[in-house]
Amino acid sequence: MATKRDYYQILGISKNSTTDEIKRAFRRLAMQYHPDKNKAPDAEQKFKEINEAYEVLSDENRRRTYDQFGHEGLNQQGWTGGSNPFDIFNEMFGGSSGGVKFSFGGNGGGFNSVFEEMFGGGNRRKSGRRQSQQIYDLNIDGNLTITFLEGILGVKRKVKITTKHQCPHCHGSGAETLNDIKTCPRCHGTGVITTRQRTILGIMESQEYCPDCKGTGKIISKVCSQCHGRKYIERDDLIELEIKAGVTNGSILQFSNKGNSWGNASGDLNLTIYIQPSKIFKRKDQTIYANVLVDPIDAITGARIKIPTPYGVKEIEMKPNTANGEEINVSGFGIKNIKHKIFSGSTNGDLVVTIVYARPKKYSKSEIEKLKVINTTRNPDVEEFEKIVSKELS
Repeated sequence: MATKRDYYQILGISKNSTTDEIKRAFRRLAMQYHPDKNKAPDAEQKFKEINEAYEVLSDENRRRTYDQFGHEGLNQQGWTGGSNPFDIFNEMFGGSSGGVKFSFGGNGGGFNSVFEEMFGGGNRRKSGRRQSQQIYDLNIDGNLTITFLEGILGVKRKVKITTKHQCPHCHGSGAETLNDIKTCPRCHGTGVITTRQRTILGIMESQEYCPDCKGTGKIISKVCSQCHGRKYIERDDLIELEIKAGVTNGSILQFSNKGNSWGNASGDLNLTIYIQPSKIFKRKDQTIYANVLVDPIDAITGARIKIPTPYGVKEIEMKPNTANGEEINVSGFGIKNIKHKIFSGSTNGDLVVTIVYARPKKYSKSEIEKLKVINTTRNPDVEEFEKIVSKELS
């Protein structure tokens, strides 16, 4: 037979812990290892172990016996820890575990509603994270827009956020004092109301959450003076966030421990970034594209031209006879590669500029005559077009 672990060690508390400290430890661990929320293979076993430890240490007589004689003393008293572990959980949180089926007439209560009411539900974006962290994550969508260049270069922004935290006065109970928490007289602390109805198949029994206590089994006679019974307080913060270079439109940035909190558990801030489109640039992966207007004469004769880059204006050499629509690749002037370096060279992508012929400037009569002298040969593309026209129309 396996040796049982020390109950104080299971709850992570000392032997001098108060009743409130024992309860807080149980609440934290029970939420973490509830098998409906934690899908780890050993979660259910740990949940039962946590409940057994709490069942002993929360009872004054059992705790005294355990402190003096250990597990053997409890066995001699006939206590085997056989209570349904979900009953303890439901008494404290409410819920529909342990094979009990509930019919919901409204929002219901229980484990999920306690947190959904306070934090707006869980975020299961990362399957390996603790459920408590998922619940406390703060997801903000649509309140942070940056420019195209800020997305490429990176930027620091101050953002105002409102976070929710366990009330420090009532420790999340919602009551002014522990004496203000009473057993619900309607459901007698079970959190559920049982209804029996005679049918042709016999007596059918159904259960629903108690509407008076909302499934918690407890009634608060005097609410907390600080949180007014909400169990949490809200805090407005102006925080500075660093947005890394190369962020993409619609991406979600995660900032650790900047979200909501409950006890010692805290969530992350998940921020959706939106990038304003540029009038000059377009982006695909690590490459930036831009159109550059040039004078056709410069394109024909060749010239140094100024092109826009995310890092400022740059001069490049445009070779003679550059065609309209021709692309010029400028290495290293694209998006910074924040994941890894490209071999031993640049950590940036490339900038691709497309040459676009601008309308020719207005030439004087003398300039036009000079151009006629230069233009002694016909354009082969024009000649080819004339052949196609002639063939089709003949």
